[in-house]
Amino acid sequence: MKRNFLSVHDEPAFSAQAQADPSETNAATLHPQEEIDTIRDSVLNEPHFGDSARPEAFRDWVAAKRAGTTRGGSLLLTIAAGLLAGPFAVLGAFAAGNPTLFAVVYIILFGPVIEELLKQSGMIYLLERRPYRIFAGWQFPLAAVLAALIFASIENFLYIYQFSSVTNDTARVAEFAMFRWKVCTALHVGCAIVASFGLRRVWQEQTRTGRPADLSLAFPLVTAAIVIHGVYNLIALFLTDLF
Repeated sequence: MKRNFLSVHDEPAFSAQAQADPSETNAATLHPQEEIDTIRDSVLNEPHFGDSARPEAFRDWVAAKRAGTTRGGSLLLTIAAGLLAGPFAVLGAFAAGNPTLFAVVYIILFGPVIEELLKQSGMIYLLERRPYRIFAGWQFPLAAVLAALIFASIENFLYIYQFSSVTNDTARVAEFAMFRWKVCTALHVGCAIVASFGLRRVWQEQTRTGRPADLSLAFPLVTAAIVIHGVYNLIALFLTDLF
Protein backbone atom coordinates (compact mmCIF):
# COMPACT_ATOMS: atom_id res chain seq x y z
CA MET A 1 0.00 0.00 0.00
CA LYS A 2 2.80 2.41 0.90
CA ARG A 3 4.50 1.77 -2.39
CA ASN A 4 1.30 2.35 -4.35
CA PHE A 5 -0.05 5.42 -2.60
CA LEU A 6 2.71 6.95 -0.48
CA SER A 7 5.58 6.80 -2.91
CA VAL A 8 7.67 9.91 -3.46
CA HIS A 9 6.84 9.52 -7.16
CA ASP A 10 3.26 10.52 -6.35
CA GLU A 11 4.45 13.99 -5.37
CA PRO A 12 3.05 16.80 -7.59
CA ALA A 13 6.53 17.65 -8.82
CA PHE A 14 6.63 14.39 -10.77
CA SER A 15 3.35 15.11 -12.53
CA ALA A 16 3.50 16.08 -16.18
CA GLN A 17 1.31 19.10 -15.40
CA ALA A 18 3.52 20.30 -12.54
CA GLN A 19 4.93 23.80 -12.80
CA ALA A 20 7.77 25.21 -10.79
CA ASP A 21 6.99 27.80 -8.16
CA PRO A 22 8.32 31.14 -9.47
CA SER A 23 9.46 32.11 -5.96
CA GLU A 24 11.68 29.03 -5.88
CA THR A 25 13.07 29.30 -9.38
CA ASN A 26 13.99 32.94 -8.74
CA ALA A 27 15.38 32.33 -5.26
CA ALA A 28 18.97 32.08 -6.44
CA THR A 29 18.61 35.36 -8.33
CA LEU A 30 16.76 37.21 -5.58
CA HIS A 31 18.95 35.90 -2.76
CA PRO A 32 22.33 35.00 -4.23
CA GLN A 33 24.62 33.10 -1.91
CA GLU A 34 28.26 33.87 -1.42
CA GLU A 35 30.81 31.15 -2.05
CA ILE A 36 31.33 30.58 1.66
CA ASP A 37 27.62 29.88 2.15
CA THR A 38 27.62 27.30 -0.61
CA ILE A 39 30.61 25.47 0.84
CA ARG A 40 30.04 25.94 4.57
CA ASP A 41 26.30 25.20 4.53
CA SER A 42 26.46 22.25 2.15
CA VAL A 43 24.45 19.19 3.13
CA LEU A 44 27.69 17.26 2.74
CA ASN A 45 28.86 18.90 5.97
CA GLU A 46 26.13 17.11 7.95
CA PRO A 47 27.52 14.69 10.60
CA HIS A 48 25.93 11.77 8.73
CA PHE A 49 28.50 12.08 5.97
CA GLY A 50 31.45 12.10 8.34
CA ASP A 51 34.77 12.41 6.53
CA SER A 52 33.58 10.71 3.37
CA ALA A 53 32.58 13.82 1.45
CA ARG A 54 35.75 15.85 0.99
CA PRO A 55 36.14 17.44 4.44
CA GLU A 56 39.00 19.41 2.94
CA ALA A 57 36.64 21.38 0.66
CA PHE A 58 36.42 24.33 3.04
CA ARG A 59 40.18 24.32 3.65
CA ASP A 60 40.86 24.26 -0.09
CA TRP A 61 38.47 27.16 -0.63
CA VAL A 62 40.17 29.25 2.09
CA ALA A 63 43.61 28.47 0.64
CA ALA A 64 42.51 29.41 -2.88
CA LYS A 65 40.95 32.70 -1.72
CA ARG A 66 43.97 33.55 0.44
CA ALA A 67 46.24 33.09 -2.58
CA GLY A 68 44.38 35.94 -4.26
CA THR A 69 44.80 38.36 -1.37
CA THR A 70 47.72 40.33 0.04
CA ARG A 71 48.82 40.49 3.65
CA GLY A 72 48.79 44.26 3.45
CA GLY A 73 45.14 44.25 2.37
CA SER A 74 44.23 41.74 5.07
CA LEU A 75 46.02 43.82 7.69
CA LEU A 76 44.07 46.90 6.62
CA LEU A 77 40.84 44.91 7.01
CA THR A 78 41.92 43.87 10.51
CA ILE A 79 42.56 47.49 11.43
CA ALA A 80 39.20 48.48 9.94
CA ALA A 81 37.51 45.69 11.93
CA GLY A 82 38.89 47.15 15.15
CA LEU A 83 38.17 50.76 14.25
CA LEU A 84 34.55 50.02 13.35
CA ALA A 85 33.87 47.67 16.26
CA GLY A 86 34.62 50.39 18.83
CA PRO A 87 31.86 52.82 17.80
CA PHE A 88 29.57 49.87 17.07
CA ALA A 89 29.97 48.71 20.67
CA VAL A 90 29.10 52.22 21.90
CA LEU A 91 25.95 52.28 19.77
CA GLY A 92 25.06 48.80 20.97
CA ALA A 93 25.44 49.82 24.60
CA PHE A 94 23.10 52.79 24.07
CA ALA A 95 20.65 50.80 21.96
CA ALA A 96 20.31 48.20 24.70
CA GLY A 97 17.71 50.41 26.30
CA ASN A 98 17.25 52.40 29.46
CA PRO A 99 19.25 50.71 32.22
CA THR A 100 17.63 52.70 35.02
CA LEU A 101 14.86 50.10 35.48
CA PHE A 102 17.38 47.43 36.41
CA ALA A 103 20.44 49.61 36.87
CA VAL A 104 22.51 47.22 39.00
CA VAL A 105 21.79 44.18 36.83
CA TYR A 106 22.52 46.14 33.68
CA ILE A 107 25.81 47.53 34.97
CA ILE A 108 27.04 44.19 36.32
CA LEU A 109 25.72 41.78 33.68
CA PHE A 110 24.10 43.10 30.52
CA GLY A 111 26.46 46.02 29.98
CA PRO A 112 29.64 43.90 30.08
CA VAL A 113 28.07 41.23 27.85
CA ILE A 114 27.04 43.73 25.19
CA GLU A 115 30.30 45.67 25.27
CA GLU A 116 32.68 42.71 25.24
CA LEU A 117 30.85 40.92 22.44
CA LEU A 118 30.51 43.97 20.23
CA LYS A 119 34.15 44.96 20.68
CA GLN A 120 34.97 41.63 18.98
CA SER A 121 32.29 41.98 16.29
CA GLY A 122 34.70 43.01 13.53
CA MET A 123 36.91 39.95 13.93
CA ILE A 124 33.91 37.69 14.40
CA TYR A 125 32.73 38.86 10.99
CA LEU A 126 36.09 38.06 9.43
CA LEU A 127 36.16 34.63 11.08
CA GLU A 128 32.67 33.83 9.84
CA ARG A 129 32.65 35.48 6.43
CA ARG A 130 36.24 36.20 5.38
CA PRO A 131 38.45 33.60 7.11
CA TYR A 132 41.02 33.82 4.33
CA ARG A 133 41.80 37.36 5.48
CA ILE A 134 43.24 36.05 8.75
CA PHE A 135 46.84 34.92 8.42
CA ALA A 136 48.21 35.32 11.96
CA GLY A 137 46.95 35.02 15.52
CA TRP A 138 48.12 38.50 16.50
CA GLN A 139 45.45 40.05 14.29
CA PHE A 140 42.88 39.32 17.01
CA PRO A 141 44.49 41.25 19.91
CA LEU A 142 45.44 44.03 17.49
CA ALA A 143 41.81 44.57 16.45
CA ALA A 144 40.70 44.15 20.07
CA VAL A 145 43.05 46.87 21.33
CA LEU A 146 41.93 49.28 18.61
CA ALA A 147 38.24 48.61 19.32
CA ALA A 148 38.75 48.97 23.07
CA LEU A 149 40.71 52.21 22.77
CA ILE A 150 38.05 53.80 20.59
CA PHE A 151 35.23 52.52 22.80
CA ALA A 152 36.97 53.74 25.97
CA SER A 153 37.78 57.12 24.42
CA ILE A 154 34.18 57.77 23.40
CA GLU A 155 32.90 56.57 26.77
CA ASN A 156 35.47 58.67 28.65
CA PHE A 157 34.54 61.85 26.80
CA LEU A 158 30.85 61.25 27.50
CA TYR A 159 31.34 60.55 31.21
CA ILE A 160 33.80 63.40 31.73
CA TYR A 161 31.44 65.82 29.99
CA GLN A 162 28.53 64.56 32.09
CA PHE A 163 30.56 64.85 35.31
CA SER A 164 31.79 68.36 34.49
CA SER A 165 28.20 69.49 33.88
CA VAL A 166 27.19 68.75 37.48
CA THR A 167 30.17 70.28 39.31
CA ASN A 168 32.27 73.41 39.04
CA ASP A 169 35.18 71.85 40.94
CA THR A 170 37.85 71.70 38.22
CA ALA A 171 40.18 69.72 40.51
CA ARG A 172 37.59 66.96 40.91
CA VAL A 173 36.87 66.93 37.19
CA ALA A 174 40.59 66.62 36.45
CA GLU A 175 40.92 63.80 38.98
CA PHE A 176 37.90 62.04 37.52
CA ALA A 177 39.25 62.44 33.98
CA MET A 178 42.64 61.04 34.99
CA PHE A 179 40.98 58.02 36.58
CA ARG A 180 38.85 57.40 33.51
CA TRP A 181 41.77 57.60 31.09
CA LYS A 182 44.03 55.40 33.18
CA VAL A 183 41.92 52.80 34.96
CA CYS A 184 38.80 52.52 32.79
CA THR A 185 40.76 52.54 29.53
CA ALA A 186 43.06 49.81 30.89
CA LEU A 187 40.02 47.77 31.93
CA HIS A 188 38.46 47.94 28.46
CA VAL A 189 41.73 47.11 26.70
CA GLY A 190 42.54 44.25 29.08
CA CYS A 191 39.11 42.63 28.80
CA ALA A 192 39.13 43.00 25.02
CA ILE A 193 42.52 41.26 24.79
CA VAL A 194 41.29 38.37 26.96
CA ALA A 195 38.20 37.92 24.74
CA SER A 196 40.31 38.18 21.58
CA PHE A 197 42.34 35.15 22.62
CA GLY A 198 39.09 33.21 22.61
CA LEU A 199 38.59 34.11 18.94
CA ARG A 200 42.24 33.29 18.30
CA ARG A 201 41.55 29.83 19.66
CA VAL A 202 38.65 29.47 17.22
CA TRP A 203 40.94 30.46 14.33
CA GLN A 204 43.66 28.04 15.43
CA GLU A 205 41.17 25.17 15.54
CA GLN A 206 39.77 26.20 12.17
CA THR A 207 43.28 26.21 10.71
CA ARG A 208 44.05 22.81 12.23
CA THR A 209 40.88 21.04 11.11
CA GLY A 210 40.08 22.94 7.92
CA ARG A 211 36.48 23.26 9.11
CA PRO A 212 34.32 26.42 9.38
CA ALA A 213 34.71 28.47 12.56
CA ASP A 214 33.16 27.07 15.72
CA LEU A 215 32.59 30.16 17.84
CA SER A 216 31.65 28.09 20.89
CA LEU A 217 35.39 27.52 21.44
CA ALA A 218 35.73 31.22 22.29
CA PHE A 219 33.11 30.99 25.05
CA PRO A 220 35.43 30.41 28.06
CA LEU A 221 37.71 33.39 27.41
CA VAL A 222 34.91 35.70 26.28
CA THR A 223 33.05 34.77 29.45
CA ALA A 224 36.19 35.49 31.49
CA ALA A 225 36.39 38.98 29.97
CA ILE A 226 32.72 39.59 30.76
CA VAL A 227 33.18 38.40 34.36
CA ILE A 228 36.24 40.62 34.89
CA HIS A 229 34.32 43.59 33.51
CA GLY A 230 31.24 42.79 35.59
CA VAL A 231 33.23 42.33 38.82
CA TYR A 232 34.94 45.68 38.26
CA ASN A 233 31.55 47.36 37.77
CA LEU A 234 30.21 45.65 40.90
CA ILE A 235 33.13 46.88 43.00
CA ALA A 236 32.78 50.38 41.52
CA LEU A 237 29.11 50.48 42.51
CA PHE A 238 29.83 49.82 46.19
CA LEU A 239 33.07 51.80 46.41
CA THR A 240 31.91 54.93 44.63
CA ASP A 241 34.36 57.19 46.46
CA LEU A 242 37.33 55.20 45.20
CA PHE A 243 35.98 54.81 41.64
